[in-house]
Amino acid sequence: MQLKKNLQNIHVDNVPPVMVVDNLEDFSNLSLALNGIIHDFLIRHLPLRRIILVASILKQCDVKIPSDKKLIDRILFEQKTDGGWVDCEDTAWALSYLAGLKDVESAFARGLIWLENERTKDYAWGFCKRDNACIPITAQISYFLPHSQSIIKSAYWLEDQWLKDIKAPVSLNYKGAWYLLAYYKLHKSANLSSELFDQTVNYLINEQRDNGPWGPWKGHPAHEECFITGICMAALALSYLISNNKKIVPSLKKSIGWIKQIQMENGLFPTHYIEEGSAWILFGWSKSMMILKDIDQ
Repeated sequence: MQLKKNLQNIHVDNVPPVMVVDNLEDFSNLSLALNGIIHDFLIRHLPLRRIILVASILKQCDVKIPSDKKLIDRILFEQKTDGGWVDCEDTAWALSYLAGLKDVESAFARGLIWLENERTKDYAWGFCKRDNACIPITAQISYFLPHSQSIIKSAYWLEDQWLKDIKAPVSLNYKGAWYLLAYYKLHKSANLSSELFDQTVNYLINEQRDNGPWGPWKGHPAHEECFITGICMAALALSYLISNNKKIVPSLKKSIGWIKQIQMENGLFPTHYIEEGSAWILFGWSKSMMILKDIDQ
């Protein structure tokens, strides 16, 4: 697979201003490619988690999935008798896809009860009840499944944990993004810190690399990461709806300039788990275009 341009020759300063209308074809190609992956993975019976992660993100971005019936059948077939799937993360992805669909209400309710019972003593989640609670899984459930009865208590745990992390010598960008996504969903129903929210928005903007993407942290020697870039873009875009922080707009435009440069001819992105990294780019791209559409008009 060939890149649109040689990665060594990329200079974001040379990228023309990003207009939403220019993104639609590239975004559509990515959506079609991810739908093709879902169809292929279902046929090859690859692990369900690799499929439902992509499918749930497509659903979040209002992208129709032609293989929807086969996927629902597969999800229901792999639900365990106790109501869950493999672990808390897999269960959260399965439930996020089933949420709001007809004729699966019973399976959804059983899965949600299982997930509630897997909380730690802090009302947060790890991979299972015996695992340590962590920001990514707790925030994932908070954002994708705000149906949980104890989700407000989870929000307070997230806030306390992220407050510790952002003050640490090394903070991980994707944890800050997950915190902002949870804040976006829960700040109206929970008394969360607007000061920490503003601090995190500015933190992510400052952590963005000069050419547009994000890595684990700005000075990390690893290359840019599609997952981290996508989730940071989504977090900042949705945060704009709360704060109207003008610094967010050029940050999103710079990110889109980067992803348009590295997108491959087949619509996907050059990353290890190609379907997962590409799906997170879709997530961030979709939320960013939603914001920029109104601004550019």
